[in-house]
Amino acid sequence: MDRLKNNLHFNFSEYKFPDIKLEECSYMEYNPSQAEVIAAVKGSVLMVVSDGKAVVTQADNRYTVTKGKGVLVRSGMSVNVKADSIEPIILISIKISGDAVKSFLSLIDKKQNGILLDFESNSKIIDSARDLITECAKTYGSDYAVVLSFYDFINSVHEHYTEKKIPTKNVYMTSAVEYIKQNYNKNLSVEGIANMLGIERSYLSRLFKTFKNKSTQNYIIDYRMRQAKRMFEEEDMNVSQVCAAVGYTNIYCFSRIFKSRVGMPPKEYMERCRKQSVNSSDTAGEFM
Repeated sequence: MDRLKNNLHFNFSEYKFPDIKLEECSYMEYNPSQAEVIAAVKGSVLMVVSDGKAVVTQADNRYTVTKGKGVLVRSGMSVNVKADSIEPIILISIKISGDAVKSFLSLIDKKQNGILLDFESNSKIIDSARDLITECAKTYGSDYAVVLSFYDFINSVHEHYTEKKIPTKNVYMTSAVEYIKQNYNKNLSVEGIANMLGIERSYLSRLFKTFKNKSTQNYIIDYRMRQAKRMFEEEDMNVSQVCAAVGYTNIYCFSRIFKSRVGMPPKEYMERCRKQSVNSSDTAGEFM
């Protein structure tokens, strides 16, 4: 901590303490394909996807949301949430009201179009939303702890949407992430990425821990697994083909990692995706 000078004094106007109230919050683990209408009455709702996948429909707009995404339901608006049949969504909803909500939401309007929010690059928002639910669920919890967790969440969202000068070290992060996305199907190594950027491996690791809240290696693995899931869902590929397509030469290693991250072996995930595709085709055929 920096050493402070003596005799410091600060005055605060009402502006420094905006009127944003926590009306209610909820944590919902949906069943496969479960649907629900969420309406915001006398307040706005910030929904954070803690895990899983769902389709959110609002008027004529349809959005697919996954972990790290969010949905803003403004006062007077309603949305339909339908959980995915394979990866049902886990959703945290936080309803806010108050005189300062309008100006708070205007920050979001400057960066996002529509109701879909992107928190994927900021794990702090998801963590603070979970912390709020945890505090609310405590049998002998403190009201002050709930308030603290709520404003930690609000501050996390505020920081996410406030214009900031990008630190120099973010340039390395941007380059590293882009390199991983372009080369995930190759023999990637943390050492190789660091050398490509011209920085020390330990420094690269600190950057990933700071900005992604995970190690460089875990980021590579998570990205590869997301691509593998996408291929099973969208492409007609078997396990061996997907294994090679995401950069693994050992199918047993790929299967072990996929199961640990997804919760089921890749063959089972592939079969579920194909079954879902067949069922969707049959249902569509009924209306032709």
